[in-house]
Amino acid sequence: MSLKHILLGILQQPHSGYDVKKTFDHVFSNFWAAHLSQIYPQLKRLTDQGLLTVQDAESSKGPNKKVYQTTAKGQRELVDWLAHGPVTNTEKLAYLAQTFFLGALESHADRIQFMEQLLLHMQHWHQTLCAIQDQVKAEYPNYPHGLPDEEFYPNLTLMLGVKKVGAKVAWVQESLALLQERQ
Repeated sequence: MSLKHILLGILQQPHSGYDVKKTFDHVFSNFWAAHLSQIYPQLKRLTDQGLLTVQDAESSKGPNKKVYQTTAKGQRELVDWLAHGPVTNTEKLAYLAQTFFLGALESHADRIQFMEQLLLHMQHWHQTLCAIQDQVKAEYPNYPHGLPDEEFYPNLTLMLGVKKVGAKVAWVQESLALLQERQ
């Protein structure tokens, strides 16, 4: 999976770079993270390649903002990416790499503290995803079958996020219990 293709998908509707970042934080947070320092250079590259258009638009908060949108060429690139089938085995989980090397910490209490912090993060993340799912369920009484296409496919990713992060919460709880038993 690449940031390029996600941006082409998001920008099927016009957005500013800041709005793209908000979309990442709200919609894609269960499977992709991107920082403004990654987004803006990629937007420039995609524009230079003719995959996006950019226009100045008035902003209610200061100077004009740049609004990007996928071009027909960009749409073909997105469809080609999808047509090549699922891209798998590309996840990068920094916290899991940290856990692998947790023994490098000299203090057992520091190892436990690391896992407690991870647990709080995972629990918050899971609660956030569940709240989003509950909101969608409330909006569509015949959930998930009553969702229109523009909501149905994104909802599939949300469903996995709820399950995946719920499993991560359970894993951290189990790991923390094992660490505590080692004292």
